Amino acid sequence: MKDINYYEKTDSASQQAYLKLQCNCVLCNATLELKFETVGDGEIKEEATCPDCEIRTRAKIHSLQ
Repeated sequence: MKDINYYEKTDSASQQAYLKLQCNCVLCNATLELKFETVGDGEIKEEATCPDCEIRTRAKIHSLQ
């Protein structure tokens, strides 16, 4: 598993646990692959998939406004 450089504060155990939930597959612990695409005016679609399990763990639309 490759290391990820975080720009967020990751000093406490709860912060590290949160990042692990967001960045790693809950089934196999592999690092998730993130894809982003624009879907509308001021909106970005984020998808997180596991390269090992081949499941989509997250699909979310974010507003940039």
